[in-house]
Parts: sequence; structure tokens; C-alpha cells
Amino acid sequence: MFAAAPQKLSTTRLSWLGARAARVRSGFPLLARLSLALAGISMLSGCLVDDPPPFTPPRKTAPRLDVRQALPGMDRVIVTKAGELIPFSIPVTSEDAGDPLTAHLLLDYAGDGSIPDFLRPASLPPSTLDNPEPRILKLPWKVRDGVLPGCHLFTLRVTHASNVKEDAPELAIDKADQAEAFWFATINVDPEDAGSLLDCPGVGAP
Repeated sequence: MFAAAPQKLSTTRLSWLGARAARVRSGFPLLARLSLALAGISMLSGCLVDDPPPFTPPRKTAPRLDVRQALPGMDRVIVTKAGELIPFSIPVTSEDAGDPLTAHLLLDYAGDGSIPDFLRPASLPPSTLDNPEPRILKLPWKVRDGVLPGCHLFTLRVTHASNVKEDAPELAIDKADQAEAFWFATINVDPEDAGSLLDCPGVGAP
């Protein structure tokens, strides 16, 4: 009887230890899978790409006229007469945000609210400052009969189409969104008639 008791106790204790070890070993795959899952989640979070910033539409800018490239040159007085063509042209750049440009060529406009003498309008489709191709605004005008001999002022006004007053297209609603260019010309003047040129800027009596 005394010999059997230790054997039973030994057998029972070893069985308990074996069962416990088996339970511990059976938990290793679960822990390994859990560790791998956590590592994968941490790696995934490090690879996530942030959403792109929201699109911001381009901001419209006032037109800019390159007076150095204007034709005819603005540093001299145009000499012309009835029937001749004056090929007005000038490069323009602007950020339009989808709003076309509109231009008006005026004759002897004082800018004091008087009714201007419209020569011709022009327009350009909208563009952006990123456009590498320069836009050329062209407004050729054939000198009409009836223009009084003397010195005359040509005024070019350029703005966006949405900035033009309906009842006065020569006036801009917002003057900050407007560009101007000026030319002087002697029209139908005989070279000997110097007196008629005294009031023309850049031209004096001989």
C-alpha cells in the first residue's frame, strides 16, 4: 500500500504538468498570429497615403499689356491718313479663371464721362498665367474718311468680360481689373502744316 501511493501521486503530478505544458504550447501559435497581425497593422498604417488637398480654383488677375512689344511702337507718333490701315496689336497676359477678355479701341477719348468714339472691339478666350504661348490682342483699324486733320489719341482698354458695364462698355466696374495702352497719331496732316501738330505729344514745331 505504501509503495503504490507514491506511484499514483507521481503519475497524477506528471499528467497535470503535461497537460499544463500542452496548454502553454497550444497558445504559442495564437500569440504568434496575434503578433504578426499587430505588426501588419503597424506597417499598414505607415504606408497609408494622406488624401490630396482640396482643389483650389485659380484666382483671376488683371490683364497685363506688354507695351514694349506693341505695334505700332508706342514711343513714336503714328503718321497716317484716310484709307490707310493701322495694325494695332499688343501682347496680353492674365489669369482669367474661365472669364474671357474684352477690349475696346477708342478715338480721342478724354475719360471724363463723355461719349467715346468707338473704333472697334476685340476679345480673347480665357487663358492662364501658365500658358507658355503669348496671346496677341489685334485690333487693326482703317482710317476712315472724315477724321479731322491733326493729332489724335487712341486708347485701348482691356478687361474681363464680366467686368464691363452693360450701358457703357468702355467703363470697367472694377478699375483694378483693367489695363490701358495709348498711341498718338497725326492724321491727314500735311508735313508743312506744323501748326496743327503743336498739341501732339512728342511732336513739336520745326
